[in-house]
Amino acid sequence: MQTENVPKGTFQLTFTNTLQYLVSALFFITVTKTNALTQADIGALSILTFFSTVFTLVATLSLPTALTKFTSEKIGKNLGEEATSVQKTVTKTVLTLSLITFAISATVSVQLSEFLFDTPVYAPLFILMLIYALISNVTSICTSTLQALYMFGKIAIVSVVSMLISRMIAVFLALLNLGLKGVLIGYIAGFSVALVIAAHFIRDKLPKVTHNAPLKPLLHFSFPLFLSSLTLLVLNWADITIVTLMTKNYASTGIYYLVIQSLSVLSILWLPVTTTIFPTLSARHSLKRSQDISNILKIASRYLTYIVVPTCLGLAVVSPTALTFFYGPDYTQGALILSILSVVTIFIALNLLFTTTLAAIGRTDQILKINILSALSAVIMLLAFVPFLQTIGAAIARSITQIVSFILAIWLLRKEIVFHLDKEALLKSVVASTATIPFLLTLETTLAAKLPIVQILIIEILTAGSVYAFSIYVLRALNRQDFELLRQAFPKAIAKYITFIENILVR
Repeated sequence: MQTENVPKGTFQLTFTNTLQYLVSALFFITVTKTNALTQADIGALSILTFFSTVFTLVATLSLPTALTKFTSEKIGKNLGEEATSVQKTVTKTVLTLSLITFAISATVSVQLSEFLFDTPVYAPLFILMLIYALISNVTSICTSTLQALYMFGKIAIVSVVSMLISRMIAVFLALLNLGLKGVLIGYIAGFSVALVIAAHFIRDKLPKVTHNAPLKPLLHFSFPLFLSSLTLLVLNWADITIVTLMTKNYASTGIYYLVIQSLSVLSILWLPVTTTIFPTLSARHSLKRSQDISNILKIASRYLTYIVVPTCLGLAVVSPTALTFFYGPDYTQGALILSILSVVTIFIALNLLFTTTLAAIGRTDQILKINILSALSAVIMLLAFVPFLQTIGAAIARSITQIVSFILAIWLLRKEIVFHLDKEALLKSVVASTATIPFLLTLETTLAAKLPIVQILIIEILTAGSVYAFSIYVLRALNRQDFELLRQAFPKAIAKYITFIENILVR
């Protein structure tokens, strides 16, 4: 078992996700600043994306996650043929469900267009989005297999190719005045190439078998995850859909959606960690090594604390500058929304760490409990706040919901295993991050009308980074072991730079 690939895999996926979100950000920056897509177009794109998410959820039944878990466990026990049979069963099932769902959805595309947009002209866009979602489903099967095999570098390649090609073509076609149609054609092209590459990577990596694994145990594991994903659909999209349906203001929806997309960039700070530790946690659980699980959680939480907290608090303070820099002054009306949701992103990161652990130890039923309660809470608060506060109310409802999810996740995970977060790291990170706020507020209020937006943002980033690093040094927050983990994860060529930083910050 290539568990030694985890530190390296974390770096690879961090780099990949950074590049993905950079490409995605450049896409939105380009289409907004050139007006290739209007705010209303972006609002319509958010609804189409929601539709594709529903399609993927129904067609996959969360079986790709089951594939990763059971295949990695079989490989860990040197049962290669059983691992292949699991992969074969999931692939056939997901492909069949995807084709059936595609046919049904395509048939009612005109009705969907009329219901959501009050016109049938969006029906072709629904068809294009269906094609994209179908290809994406098959690609996810391949990447789940690569994850089970600890082939994180290959996952990185597939992810980069899909994002880079799809967004490049999407921007090019949008600039040719093809609008949303051009964007969706770009999505299809990018994921088609990625699928071919992913299929090539998994070829001959598992022994060939003629039998299938029983589907029932896989569904027994994945169905609670499916129900949980259904509630996650509510958690992630209820605010966007309710704001749209209640206001019918697609421009407002577009700004709100852009803020959400902007915050999704921050997931590069935690998704690589949760992705790479999932098969490791599953393997440790199968070997009854609960202490190893606890140690992994403590190390992961330490990393997330020192990275996520300062980033989120800093973004909350400089949100007007950030939105103006990326999308233009017309989008600064979303600054308060960005500030509110930036702070709550800290809870999202840690919550995903806990729910990933619950999935790895097979307690998907607990994840379902968390998401059901959170989804109910979200819908109730959205219906209460949105009619009066619109997008601000949606942001408040989303924030409260995420905090509720965080509290429930800690409570339920502690009932399953004994674990301890690095409280010292959390305290020191909060103190060091808070120290940057007065400096950032001063810069926001004094430089906003005096310097170009690019210079303001650069000065704020350098100031916040310097103050945070000095505070970390004074608090003696970092130790030699932290940098040893970094040296394992990053390429050897930059090890000397890591050592240089270590000698400065560790005392």
